[in-house]
Amino acid sequence: MYSTTELDTEQTIAAIASPPGAGGRGIIRISGVDTLEVLAKFLSEAQPELEIHRRIAQRYCCSIPFGASKAPLPISLLVWPGTKSYTGQPTAEIHTIGSPPILESLLTKLYQWDIRPARPGEFTMRSVLAGKMSLLQAEAVLGVIDAESERELDQALTQLAGGISSTMRTMRDTLLSDLADLEAGLDFVDEDIDFVNRHDFLQRLIGIEAELAAMCESAERRMLNRVHFRVVLAGLPNAGKSTLFNCLAGQQALISDIAGTTTDYLSATVTHSGMQLEILDTAGWELDQSGISHSAQIHRQQQVAQADLILWCSSANLSTEEQVDDENRFSELMTVEIPVVRIRTKEDLQGESPSGQCEIAVSVEKNTGIEEVWQLIADRYESRKSQRSELLSSSAARCRDALERARLNVHSARLLAETTAGDELIAEEIRGALRELGMILGQVHTDDLLDIVFSRFCIGK
Repeated sequence: MYSTTELDTEQTIAAIASPPGAGGRGIIRISGVDTLEVLAKFLSEAQPELEIHRRIAQRYCCSIPFGASKAPLPISLLVWPGTKSYTGQPTAEIHTIGSPPILESLLTKLYQWDIRPARPGEFTMRSVLAGKMSLLQAEAVLGVIDAESERELDQALTQLAGGISSTMRTMRDTLLSDLADLEAGLDFVDEDIDFVNRHDFLQRLIGIEAELAAMCESAERRMLNRVHFRVVLAGLPNAGKSTLFNCLAGQQALISDIAGTTTDYLSATVTHSGMQLEILDTAGWELDQSGISHSAQIHRQQQVAQADLILWCSSANLSTEEQVDDENRFSELMTVEIPVVRIRTKEDLQGESPSGQCEIAVSVEKNTGIEEVWQLIADRYESRKSQRSELLSSSAARCRDALERARLNVHSARLLAETTAGDELIAEEIRGALRELGMILGQVHTDDLLDIVFSRFCIGK
């Protein structure tokens, strides 16, 4: 769809940029070299008459005759006449009443003046091609639009601000400078001139390799991170997991005094205090591994392995034998790298305390300890949030392999630089790293790459 050889990026384009449907305000965006000429035709009957400034970005207000009745339609114009616009081209936005028939009628009028409809994401693509933003920042635009939580929005805004792009540009500039010195040395190989200080060059390569390794890890972590923070309820059969699940999830799972009522697992998506959570109620940990029970234990193991937080439920009315089993199972869980917290459930029932220490005592019947559970989840949620990747998941999926290839190129260059290898071999590895970083940032692009990124955008962005 996006071929830089077939797509005329200078031709003026237009599209509705406001959300679909009716609204208080509708926006039509125009961009291209003929934007000001098109506006002059569009405003030929405007009242009052307008003269668009050809150097300074300004806002204009007027009305134009609309429809068969020529009724005055109020519009507001935002005009960027030069290259300091979002797209790096003369750009304008027409703001008016958010009525779909009105917006479509205005677009039809614009299209008669050699303007073509914009393709999905084409305004942002032009921004990338003009060097106004990197490909990572372009993906962040979509991330901001699609964000469903404060966490996702914060991550998209961070990437849009260009932090990680700036780091990659700095690495790329350093490698470009080193490559220039290496190639200069190759051009003057017969001269007794030391263009590259091997010690300093090695130190720079070591630093860049470490940064790329950290970025690879960040991208991998982002690929593994789910949108929802996963809280898994685990424990022996009849430990009160389903009752607590119902309370936290606001659902009605089947509960019973009979052990093993939950034979698979239950899942609910919950938004609480801005947190997007997935809460899972798993089957009880049993010694019996036959039939349905065996299948349930496999499901339970899978859910526990994918948890962000495990709440181990220890019932307040355990027998002495059950307490031993409970302690053994809890100790097994403590060996995993996932945070595990022990909760004393059924606090309203009489019985001996579990042998282990419990952080929170809960009684759903008496509604005690529930707020403490939510606070515990919030603390762990914030802890994971502070370790978030700088990359959006869409960017991580695209960048992960390229980052790893760039790291391997730099690693090979470092190994070669530590020996007496010729500069031409080192230069080739540096070129490979530059090519991969350029692909990530959009400084080196292919039609397929543009297609992957911008086909996910809506028209008008």
